[in-house]
Amino acid sequence: MLSNLPIKRIPLPTPFPVGDVNAYLIISDPLTIIDPGLYYQPAEDFLNRSLKESGLELKDIKRIVITHGHPDHYGIAGKIQREAGSEVLVRDSEVEKLELTPGYIENMLKTMLTTGITREALKMDGLYRGEVPFTHPIDSIKTYSGDCLLGFDGFELRLLHTPGHSGGHTSLFWEDKGVLFSGDMLLPKITAITLIDYDPRKKNLRGRSLAHMLKSMELVGNINPSLCLPGHGDPVSEPSALARSRIEFHKGRLEEIYNIVPAGRESAAAPYSLSRVYYPHVKGFDIFLAVVEVVSHLDYLADEGRIEEYIDEKGVSRFYRRQH
Repeated sequence: MLSNLPIKRIPLPTPFPVGDVNAYLIISDPLTIIDPGLYYQPAEDFLNRSLKESGLELKDIKRIVITHGHPDHYGIAGKIQREAGSEVLVRDSEVEKLELTPGYIENMLKTMLTTGITREALKMDGLYRGEVPFTHPIDSIKTYSGDCLLGFDGFELRLLHTPGHSGGHTSLFWEDKGVLFSGDMLLPKITAITLIDYDPRKKNLRGRSLAHMLKSMELVGNINPSLCLPGHGDPVSEPSALARSRIEFHKGRLEEIYNIVPAGRESAAAPYSLSRVYYPHVKGFDIFLAVVEVVSHLDYLADEGRIEEYIDEKGVSRFYRRQH
């Protein structure tokens, strides 16, 4: 599928359950890599071998595009920049994830505590200690906003804002060829977690990640690409059909989560408690993933008016169904 295009998919190993992360080398001027992977020796070794197969070296990379600020997608970007002088390009609303400023960490902690999750559970996520392993500092980041164009010799990729998995998530679309680089927005084997971002405009401080994800899936249907190159897994030959199936999946999950919300304000439950009902067997870091997935669906149901929310004296959201 890629044999007639200047695109090389490089599946890079990670030590995480998700498995390999896909880097995409755009062999054109300027030589560009999308999501170069972790700062992790097995990944770096594989990347160097893959570049060598194409007659290239790390120092030849002129531009790095990061779809979103999760370490498996950007970890080695800082090292490449120092070796090659590469430009690192990230959407403006995603930069704080890479820089991990104290204000960002404090706001994300406040956001997560609105779910009722314990501080002890959050200690399992190094983010809340300002620690992100497998990442190299990035000296200089160039930002952009909106849906803008990324120029190459003879063609352009459009940088599309596709939030849901992350608030500043970007997908890249080569319109002339019908190729969509979807990052983690659209994956072939798994449904991307609807991670929540801090939003001070919301009373409960939580960005509406599920609503954003559904709109991103609708966008895939609107642009109707012929090929999707995802952040994990194999290329997808019918992206619009996959996006429709993901929308239906979330609609089904909304019904399942609606059915575990207790009736009556006196029985109202926090998202963390409901996540333990919906995902009773999760352990470790998956506890964090479970609560963000459940709360994003609860917020959607509340915004639709199907369930009610109030915020208790500790700042924790509590949800319930109205009794008829």
